[in-house]
Amino acid sequence: MPLSQALHLTSMLLASASFIGLTLGAGLPEWLAVLTGATLIAVLLRNMGLTSVDHITTQMPVSSIGWNLIVLGGFVGFWIDLLWVSGELLPAGLHFLMILMIIKLFNLRLRRDYLHLYAISLVAMLASGSLTTELWFFPIFAVYLVAGVWTLLLFQLTKTAEASGDAWMPAPARLRQESYQGNDRISPRIFWMANGLAFGAFLFTVAIFFTIPRVNAGIYQKGFGENIRTTGFSDKVNLGAIGSIKHDPSVVMRVELLGTPRQAARPLYIRGVSFDRYDGKVWTNQLSYRRSFIEESPGTFGFRGKRGVVRSDSGDAIRQKILLEPLDTPVLFAAPFIERVTGAFPSLFFDPAGAVYLPFPSSSRIEYTVVSRSNTLASADLGTGPGHYPDWVVRHYLQLPGQSHRINALAGDLTQGRHTPYEQAAAIQTYLTQNYRYSLDAPLAAQDQPLEEFLFVRKTGYCEHYATAMVIMLRTVGIPARLVTGFLATEWNDYGSYYVVRQQDAHAWVEVYLPHSGWMSMDPTPAEDNRGSGGKVWQVFGPIMDNIRLQWNRLFVQYSAADQLAVVRELKAEGMSVRNKALDTVTALFGTFLAVMGGIVTHDVSQIRIGLLGEIVGFVLAGFAVLFWLGWGRLREGWSLWKTDDGSELAITQLYRRMRTYLSGQGFSRSAAIAPLELVEITRTGWREAHTAVAAITELYCRTRFGHRPLTQEDVRHAEDQLRRLLELRKPRV
Repeated sequence: MPLSQALHLTSMLLASASFIGLTLGAGLPEWLAVLTGATLIAVLLRNMGLTSVDHITTQMPVSSIGWNLIVLGGFVGFWIDLLWVSGELLPAGLHFLMILMIIKLFNLRLRRDYLHLYAISLVAMLASGSLTTELWFFPIFAVYLVAGVWTLLLFQLTKTAEASGDAWMPAPARLRQESYQGNDRISPRIFWMANGLAFGAFLFTVAIFFTIPRVNAGIYQKGFGENIRTTGFSDKVNLGAIGSIKHDPSVVMRVELLGTPRQAARPLYIRGVSFDRYDGKVWTNQLSYRRSFIEESPGTFGFRGKRGVVRSDSGDAIRQKILLEPLDTPVLFAAPFIERVTGAFPSLFFDPAGAVYLPFPSSSRIEYTVVSRSNTLASADLGTGPGHYPDWVVRHYLQLPGQSHRINALAGDLTQGRHTPYEQAAAIQTYLTQNYRYSLDAPLAAQDQPLEEFLFVRKTGYCEHYATAMVIMLRTVGIPARLVTGFLATEWNDYGSYYVVRQQDAHAWVEVYLPHSGWMSMDPTPAEDNRGSGGKVWQVFGPIMDNIRLQWNRLFVQYSAADQLAVVRELKAEGMSVRNKALDTVTALFGTFLAVMGGIVTHDVSQIRIGLLGEIVGFVLAGFAVLFWLGWGRLREGWSLWKTDDGSELAITQLYRRMRTYLSGQGFSRSAAIAPLELVEITRTGWREAHTAVAAITELYCRTRFGHRPLTQEDVRHAEDQLRRLLELRKPRV
């Protein structure tokens, strides 16, 4: 492929990569995306030599003044878009950027036009990287990086061709008029050099990536995207509200259990907020006033002193690392009950019911670590002795709405003969789980008395109905209880060892206050038996892809200075481990031999310290292994080529440079942009006596430099003779 045509192709690939990235990241309007894509395809087909497309794109009835007017119209459209359509600077600027790309694609004639296209593509790619943190950006960026290296290289290689006036001709005409094929095509050397530079640029990018951690991810995302809609995590929740999101499979968080293996495939309750007052249809949180967390150290927040959640005995600590998607609620989720939170937060708040809040809903993914500790059932609550409830518990968690006697009678019948609050709560829980059926098709919110409709008529519903029924019946018999909303994590990813929590995992359950144990979680909702699990293919590849997304966010999006230090420590540890293993191997293989050579006779080889000599032997063996892997024949072939080809090329290159220096002193070839064949033509018309020598040396130089044909010793001597004749000439003064 000719260099000029390859430059056109890589330029289009560069622009296409930035356009695709911006389209996926910013969500361009459909008409603008279609118009830009069609323009890129048309220009690409023209570069491939399609005559009809070339005629249309090169013979458009638009003058330079017309194109300037179109640019001016696009600028006016930018202000209209900014003030009345988009209403924001970023989307309006991106739309105008695509308009400029379309105009520039139709006007690729001079080198500066290509430079303008490269600048537009760079801005588009930077905007795309700022607008997204998704995994699809990586392959697009890789394509852009490779295309960029090729484009810069080809742009420089074709620089000398512009002086001859045919560098930017339309592709069909240029292909018909190429006179010297050897110096205008991609040779194997150029191909491998460009790919080597691309690979080196990729490694350099990776080095910078792990050297400089991210300060923020997607700085333009705030206000440009939309958070995942949730419900049930504000100061009130309507009965039946959670059911509206139970069909949404969107991922809301991923939870890793640090230092704790998955416990017998048990589900993990992830607490959000709790509610203390029910009016018959709506739950509200009367304890919603918030206090600031105490920052124990930078980025670490914890409770200190007496907490709102009173516990007499605590269970084992559960450490979780949570990656939370952007939600429309400031609630911070974790297993109950939170004791300490670590994350990049300016501040945190909590309410007396144990819920934790951000200052405002986050517009991007956040990652934080939580230490939680749940209450364990105290043996005193299993005895027959009466318990005592604190005044603040009685005041807030025994409220009842105006209910009929049917619920009171049902609660009394279920708890009859049970002496302790725990036995009574367990009896109500068992009754609800065994005598009712789970279903999302339960429009009870429109009923005047939805709880009675659920308990005595429909006997089917979802988590909110069961949790509400249990709380009200517990309060009826004098046991404090509250409704809690959050998520029930059941989807375990075996590849990444974490829970995947989705919108459809939204759940409501009950927290019962026992006199000696404090708040205990109980779930009266029956198991769901009609939940779709996807196809078999998705069951296999879905967890793998989700784990890749998690690692992408951790290693690329949320990469911080702490992660940087961890990577350095890990690399150092791995390096020391490899070094020690290599020394142990060398010791085992050559220990006895080295001991004999050093005059040290011992039967215990493990006691010999090899030191520097052992390391040298190891490196020598590694070098021999590399030589064996490459193949001795290939090395001999490369050596022979270097002796013949590169030696003659070096000689003719030096002779050619001496010729150019001499001609420059005589008034010729003062510009480095003059091509070799153009220089021959100049001497033919301007200095006929020197033409023969210049043509002979140039022909041998082009044959070796661009045609990769080795010269013989006779050819080199002939070039030296011609240069000697040239140096004896003096240009006559006119």
